[in-house]
Amino acid sequence: MKKIVLLIGILLLILACGKKENSGNGQNNGSKELNIYTWTYFIPEEVIADFQKETGIKVNLSYYDSNDVMMTKLMSGAKGFDIISPSTDYVDILIKSELIEKLDKSKLKNIYDNLDPDLKLNELSGIYDQGLEYSIPYTYSATGIAVNKKFMKDYPQTFDIFSQSQYKGKMTMLDDGREVLGATLQFLGYSSDSVNDAELEAAKNKLIEWKKNLAKFDATAFGKSVATGEFYAAHGYAENVYGELDESEYENFDYFIPKGAMMYIDSMAIVKGAPNMENAYKFLEFLYRPENFVKVYEQFKAPSVIKGIEEKSNVKPIVKANQVVENAKLPGALSDEAKEKHDKIWNEVKLSN
Repeated sequence: MKKIVLLIGILLLILACGKKENSGNGQNNGSKELNIYTWTYFIPEEVIADFQKETGIKVNLSYYDSNDVMMTKLMSGAKGFDIISPSTDYVDILIKSELIEKLDKSKLKNIYDNLDPDLKLNELSGIYDQGLEYSIPYTYSATGIAVNKKFMKDYPQTFDIFSQSQYKGKMTMLDDGREVLGATLQFLGYSSDSVNDAELEAAKNKLIEWKKNLAKFDATAFGKSVATGEFYAAHGYAENVYGELDESEYENFDYFIPKGAMMYIDSMAIVKGAPNMENAYKFLEFLYRPENFVKVYEQFKAPSVIKGIEEKSNVKPIVKANQVVENAKLPGALSDEAKEKHDKIWNEVKLSN
């Protein structure tokens, strides 16, 4: 999952200089191509190949490594993209910036009808895209904690796992202020978007308490580190950890979603004025067919946004849907005031002894 902080100043500056129109006119004009701008390893290669074979439409993939990169490119007038894969807090900005299309749901009826009601996706959409008018959920999960049970035998399945001084120097948390501070605020019963000084101070103090037992804040190597036993517990994304393991090793590891965890949803959206609009609709309809979306589920091993998918697969999810629904909350985009205050608190935590 991809955690990023919106560079409001940069985007407003680009807007002030004049937003260029996408060169597409929203019609295919007989085109047999489709241009997707997305995350690396986000769409299964087999699905792409099957779509090309069925339709004769050639799919061209371009990649970004953060929502900021994607946003900046679109805001600067980049041309030719049809589909993008924004995270929830960026969907809201894309809508307000008129950079994505309002979807014609009549062409995607089977997708919306098949969204899993247990995940409360329509309810959650109120935070970023009321009624899912501009985006379709694609991945759904939350940031949890991985434990190497060969070395850590007794621990609480909460963020207070980091209060255990007997494991000092053998645990890590993400080096991501939005993720870590937001989760700490939620753990304490506050909003992850809080601007309340007393609440932020309480979160800072709790983080400093946990930090005394951490080896470090780490957003890059935590998966390999906990898999090898260098560290015993790591706050981070399941795929980073389990991607380092053979299935035979799974039983030696625990991954849980603690109360207060940060939920994330990545989506699919059509770029405003997409040059291959009809091909974009064809691809989305194809991608979300249950027989194809099962490949997405098997790649991420996380709760499927399409109902009934897990029953079609022999692959067991690492992250359980009920854990996400019950323990995690979906954050919105930070206001300018909140961002300034959160950055200040995070810097104080990082500099603390």
